[in-house]
Amino acid sequence: MRLAHVLHYVGATVKSRSVVASLVADLVEEGYMVKVLDITGGNTIHQDLPPPWIARLLGHRVLKKAFEQQLSNLGATLQTLEGGPRFRAPDAVHSAALNQALESELLTYFRSDSIPRTREARSLEHKLKNSMERTYQVLEEFWSQESPDLVLIPNGRTSRQKAARLVAESKSFEIELYEYGRAKPNSYYRGNTQPHDRLASQAEVAGLMAALGPNEIRNLASSWLADRVSASSETNQFSASWKPAGASPAPTKIQKKAIFFSSSFDEFLAYGPMWRIGEWENQFEAFDLMMRVLEERGYQIAIRLHPNLGLKSRQYFLREISDVLTLKSRHPELTIHWHNSVVNSYDLVTEADIVVVERSTIGLEASLMGKPVWTTQASQWDLVADVRQILNPSDVTAESMAPWRASPMGAQRFVAYWMIQEHPLHFDWSSWSSWNPDKPPLRMKLAQLAVKNPWSHRLRLITLEWAKWQNRNFKPPRDSAQNK
Repeated sequence: MRLAHVLHYVGATVKSRSVVASLVADLVEEGYMVKVLDITGGNTIHQDLPPPWIARLLGHRVLKKAFEQQLSNLGATLQTLEGGPRFRAPDAVHSAALNQALESELLTYFRSDSIPRTREARSLEHKLKNSMERTYQVLEEFWSQESPDLVLIPNGRTSRQKAARLVAESKSFEIELYEYGRAKPNSYYRGNTQPHDRLASQAEVAGLMAALGPNEIRNLASSWLADRVSASSETNQFSASWKPAGASPAPTKIQKKAIFFSSSFDEFLAYGPMWRIGEWENQFEAFDLMMRVLEERGYQIAIRLHPNLGLKSRQYFLREISDVLTLKSRHPELTIHWHNSVVNSYDLVTEADIVVVERSTIGLEASLMGKPVWTTQASQWDLVADVRQILNPSDVTAESMAPWRASPMGAQRFVAYWMIQEHPLHFDWSSWSSWNPDKPPLRMKLAQLAVKNPWSHRLRLITLEWAKWQNRNFKPPRDSAQNK
């Protein structure tokens, strides 16, 4: 019987317990003997449920032993790995990759496009690096004594995940990566490619699509788009806050329309150098130049700010708002659809003749809808979908901005590639607690402050919630009736 090791720590993926338990169930079904290696003890920031006694005081339950019991019921074993007192630095050949993973994790934590030069940031970096190096050491020692046939690692991007992947690769183990699903509701991804590796993932598309016919590919893509558009979508959290698609009567079309969609770029900076191929100072510099060309051609232009802007730090949010208002001052006829507008983004795509994005997923969706799409930065699908890149000021010409008859087939193939690699979850939140942590009542949201974490992190959680409230209730300037 083949042996599979599943690396796990709470918070490694969204819904990490449900994902790992489902993954284990499927591995057992495939005939594997499964051992789950739990490195949760090395967490620097804990993203777990609150202590059981706090939950009881608030009228809820944390099923503390449920995860271990479910794994036992499935026939898997759970082994806790913790670093000992001895310490050895990782191999020098791995230093660059580990440092990049550490930077990625810090950018994700601070929800910004740069790591702040603060004592908090320096302290967190030191702790994360120490945990990463100890994870490297403990797995090096453990896998020197026990060799699995297959190692499954969560995502593979952040510091300890990267450390695990490098150790496993150095021992020539077969490796697969797993993550919470990105294309299907209540699913998990399992594959050979790190989910945010845009080059490797796009290189896989042709091979994995070879076994599917055109109708099957088209149907998979159509079902994905239908779920994304739906107000009850489980793969697009923002659809529920918009008017239903098609609910508003289409405006009378007098002139050609171009719609620009902003992106929350800090997330992609965290994914590494392969995502930084554009030479723009920011996305609005690119939009400004492209708008000039389109206005000269008689286009009516509009911009939709990414709804995710409301979830950012206050500093990031205010800087984006300032950049948009500067853009508006340069293009007085620009219509702005703010991040908290109820206008449906899919209606904006439907009404548009052309679509411009930095790299937002709406660009992939627009390509599926047969629209010509330009991107101004690297995107997950830019080498497969029928889209065009504008990566520096010299790329912006009348010729490069000419629309074409776009084919949806490339976008369909990329979406189908996503869909076929996802597997249904066999467990949900009710297996681990009496409330849904994704939609917690207020008292349970407050209870998260009782999770064992540094006080600086708890203060950050409070500050971020306050920023979200302010961002959500932002009221745009009333200097123009075109602000929506």
